[in-house]
Order: sequence, then structure tokens, then C-alpha cells
Amino acid sequence: LEVVVAFAPLGRVCALVELVAKRKPRIVIDRQHPLERQRYGVAHALGHIALHHLRPGQTHAIEVSDSYHCNVQERIDNEANDFALRLLLPEAALRAQVQPLTPVAALAQVFQVAPILIKQRMADLNLPWPRTLAQQLRPETPWDDERIIKINSCLRLFSKENAVLSCFFRHINSLVSSD
Repeated sequence: LEVVVAFAPLGRVCALVELVAKRKPRIVIDRQHPLERQRYGVAHALGHIALHHLRPGQTHAIEVSDSYHCNVQERIDNEANDFALRLLLPEAALRAQVQPLTPVAALAQVFQVAPILIKQRMADLNLPWPRTLAQQLRPETPWDDERIIKINSCLRLFSKENAVLSCFFRHINSLVSSD
């Protein structure tokens, strides 16, 4: 798939995909938009090209709102959005990065996408949401050896410099050792 990429001011439109007869498809990006929005716009445009949504002579403008909402009533936009998510957040790579204490914002930074896209892709893949330490320590949470080891190592990092966490760490250790 050969595509020409160009930069031009587009105003509210993040990217524009053009299919000109007897020429390579062209994606125009507006540099005024944040990088993560540009990346999504290009991935979305590539989706339209790869999925043959455009006929020669057609142009499609891609507006990306702050919420990254796409018009799901439009089948082609829904399909291009799915393509973009799969391209920017491959399943194997995302699964490898998701850890219980990793915040969504950190995952977004790793993949250079908006946090809302991480949430959407995780929901699509039925991946468990990263949980805070407090959420992991709820009484209804079943304890297993692996979770205890992870929590203990995390708390050790902070316990030396923070008396409250140090006290908390001793409390957790007493709970663990009383089993």
C-alpha cells in the first residue's frame, strides 16, 4: 500500500484522505493538532484506504474531537475507527503492557495515543482495568502469593521515605505472615 502524506492547515479537520484517479492515495495532516490526534487521524485515514471506503475522486475529512468520538451510525467511520485502534494498539503489545498498577495515562504515553483510546481498546479486548493499590487492597479482593509479592515490592519502594507507608507496610506484612 503506497500512500502520499502531506501537511497543510485544515482547521478543525485533523486529517483528510483523498483518492485521486490514477494516483496514489493521499493523506493530508494538520500539524496544528496534537501529535496523538495526528497519529489517530492518519491511522483512521489508512483504515478508509485499506478497507476500500473511497472511490476514485472521493475525499473524506476526519475530524477528531477531544473525546475521539466517531459517528458510529456511519459504518465506514466505525470500521476505520476499529482499524485505527488495531493499528495503534496491537493486541499483543497492549496485553504485554497492561499491569495491575499501570495507570491508563502511562499506557497512553507508551503508545502515544489519547487515554480514551486505551480505554476503548481495552474494553474491546475485555482486558482488566489497571487498578490502584487501594483498589487492590480491598478486603473482598482474594489474596494470592503473586499479588502479595507485587504489593510488597511496590510498598518497599516507598516505605523508606514515607512513615505512613512504612506503617502500612508493617500492617500488610503482619496480615500476610498471620496466614
